[in-house]
Amino acid sequence: MAIFHTLRRMLFGNRGTRESLVSLLPGFSVVLTLAGLAWLFVLPMQDQSRRTYISENALLPGQAHTYFHGSEEHIVRAFKAEIRLLKDTPDLERARTMQQWLSDIGYKSATHNWSISHYDDIKAGVNVYGVLHAPRGDTTESMILCAPWLTRNEVLNESGVAIAIALARYFTRWSIWSKDIILLIPSDPSFGLSKWVEDYHYTSMPVSSGSIQGGIVLDFPGESGTFEKLEIFYSGLNGHLPNLDLINTVMLICGHMGINVIVHNIDASDEDYKSRATTLVTGIAHQALSGLYGPGAGSEAFSGWRIDAVTLAATPSRNGYEPYDQMVYGRLVEASMRSINNLLEHFHQSFFFYLLLSPRRFVSIGTYLPSAMLIGASFTIKGIYHWMTSSSTKTDGMFDQAISAFWLFMSIVLFSVGMFSLSAWIPSSMLASEAFVVMAVTPILPIIIRLLIPPKPVSYIHKIQSYILISVGLFLTTLGTLNFSLSLMLGLMFAPLAHFLSPNTNTPTATLIGHLQRVIRKTISYIAVVASCPWLDIYLYYLIAVKESEFPHPLLSIQTVRDFIATTSGDEFSKFLGGMMWSWRALGVWSFVPVIFVVWFPFWLASCVVLSVRPLAEVDQSTTGDGQKPGVESSSSPTTDHKLNSKYFVQI
Repeated sequence: MAIFHTLRRMLFGNRGTRESLVSLLPGFSVVLTLAGLAWLFVLPMQDQSRRTYISENALLPGQAHTYFHGSEEHIVRAFKAEIRLLKDTPDLERARTMQQWLSDIGYKSATHNWSISHYDDIKAGVNVYGVLHAPRGDTTESMILCAPWLTRNEVLNESGVAIAIALARYFTRWSIWSKDIILLIPSDPSFGLSKWVEDYHYTSMPVSSGSIQGGIVLDFPGESGTFEKLEIFYSGLNGHLPNLDLINTVMLICGHMGINVIVHNIDASDEDYKSRATTLVTGIAHQALSGLYGPGAGSEAFSGWRIDAVTLAATPSRNGYEPYDQMVYGRLVEASMRSINNLLEHFHQSFFFYLLLSPRRFVSIGTYLPSAMLIGASFTIKGIYHWMTSSSTKTDGMFDQAISAFWLFMSIVLFSVGMFSLSAWIPSSMLASEAFVVMAVTPILPIIIRLLIPPKPVSYIHKIQSYILISVGLFLTTLGTLNFSLSLMLGLMFAPLAHFLSPNTNTPTATLIGHLQRVIRKTISYIAVVASCPWLDIYLYYLIAVKESEFPHPLLSIQTVRDFIATTSGDEFSKFLGGMMWSWRALGVWSFVPVIFVVWFPFWLASCVVLSVRPLAEVDQSTTGDGQKPGVESSSSPTTDHKLNSKYFVQI
């Protein structure tokens, strides 16, 4: 211990040495952010990734011969014709018809009525499911074959539903099954499917089975019997991912059948750095924003229930002459279900935290996690710098300043939580009005803060920055272990506020260069605050990713910009905001909407306070009759007063 005490005295005992070390913290924080960002560019390198492999030997993918061909194609075509007839029928009638189909082929079937309401916004539907009890099982384990009535693009999943029912009929002829088979046809791949999974675990269903070990979701729209490529969707909600063994099993079977497999709509090559990097960035975006808006691929509904599932999305051919037909798709599903049936215990051997660089290359958590951790640590380091800067002066009022700054910080957080409660409580139709009101108030928010909050010492402002930066740093490092992609994305979005935000100071600038530096620093601070505004970023995401709008040319008139905003707002933007809130209400997606109000908005609002509050030197310099400033007690030592006041004003 004596060694540590000696080292502490050497580093921090001397005031000059301590101030020199503290002055290095901002640069060290920037270096950590840049290192975390540079780490991402290292991941797609050949030596940093690994080829996929099967960890669970019991799966035996592709070892069994598949027999789903020949006469079974006529069954698929017959079901497709029947499904076309049910396209425009009411939900209940359609569900009862398909329930009868399942009963006729030997399944114990039932319908599942579900509804979710919030004021006058009601989502409802009818799901159909059936259970085939395994001849060699004890009804304690099951596997699920799911084909939503609508695909992720909200079109009729004609081929997917037909193949699923034909496979269910085909499976009844085999006595090899050791796990029950559940065939599920939900009304949609999002709310209907997630509601069925929830009720399956929490309520007493008319027909039930054992714990679900794994599942395959079929997504094959259109009347065409051929497809050109197969895309695998695996991202779950709140950062959850299925066991990598399940994905590797499907990939290996596709390789045996010669099917072209892509992930994230990118045909990535194992040998191309650019394609691997593109797949990595796209995968991070998919994982961070999964469930944010619109129906998912279907496999997201099983995340959080220890059910490993993937969605096999076939891209239908446009001319009918593509290399793969619907029977190849059926045999792929058959082989995948037989591999899941071979499991002796739940998926556990392989990775649950990974990022795919291509269909057959991945990086594990030990390789990519330092990226988010370095960025999260940069916020904590910068927060420590602001705290030590504010504490460099030992005065009687420092403790009161710390308490006052803490209560202001907590007030900002509680105000943000109150806004979240209000947004979750009001009807969805009012979300757009609330958003536009908040967006209108946001530009004048710094002026309001400047008028409401009295001038404060610069050390007080540094304390506010230290509270919010340390809390954000702790949040990001914790979130990195749960949802790496969201932690990384938020860290990069928050970085400008951490590194470029400078509080107001009273340091005199007698030279032109000093005045120019202050103007540049202030301009960069305003740009950082505007760029990190949550409401502006949400609206830009809506325009770019959801609306897919083309922005007007910057040289066009203001009227053109006004018309552009008008055409991309209104009912569609209200629907988008409603979808965001529904993802929280019905799907339990805590990784975005609550984060906006509990972390992002308080961080941004505190940054507005830091940028807008006036330093103490801006108080009116008029003096009283005894030569003192109003409200300041006289001192017996003017020299001591001068030193005391000068210590308040520490420039970053």
